[in-house]
Amino acid sequence: MDLIRPTIIIVTGRPAAGKSTLAKWLAQELKLSLVSKDSIREVLFDRLGWKDREWAQVLGKASIDIMFYFAQAELAVGHSIIMDNSFHPPISTPRFKTLKEQYKAQSIQIVCNSDRETLFQRFKARAESGNRHLGHGDKDVLKELYANLADNSSLVLEIGSSIIEVDTTDFAKVDYQEIMKSVKPLLAK
Repeated sequence: MDLIRPTIIIVTGRPAAGKSTLAKWLAQELKLSLVSKDSIREVLFDRLGWKDREWAQVLGKASIDIMFYFAQAELAVGHSIIMDNSFHPPISTPRFKTLKEQYKAQSIQIVCNSDRETLFQRFKARAESGNRHLGHGDKDVLKELYANLADNSSLVLEIGSSIIEVDTTDFAKVDYQEIMKSVKPLLAK
């Protein structure tokens, strides 16, 4: 979906909040390219290997750099894009501000969130399921994650975006069509 003014749809939130599922659905519905840190990192793990948490963090940072590269490439030709990650506001805010200014883009933030216990139990179950790439090292970060989930600081990037907050405590109650009803009018701006 190309718009008169390109849009960056940022799907963010804490780990295990359902960001990737929502971002994939939006990409299909809106026919937009999706760049996801975890997907890029898995490609890097497969190509470069994986060994420990420190290496995973290095590849995570590289994955974010690649995400912003793809965003620049899409925005430069007037295409909108969806970006999926737990963006850390102090680090990501300046990068998004630069993208928006450079490409005269607008942005929409969809912030997925739930309570600490729900997110932790989801993450733990996902780690134990064996369905995620081993390079993520999910089992190795459970203690660290639980401590980090206590941080209730805002996940919202202060970049002049429209904000849509989504409570993902109960995935069965997340109404994707309602989210789309909130997104579509913002795309027309």
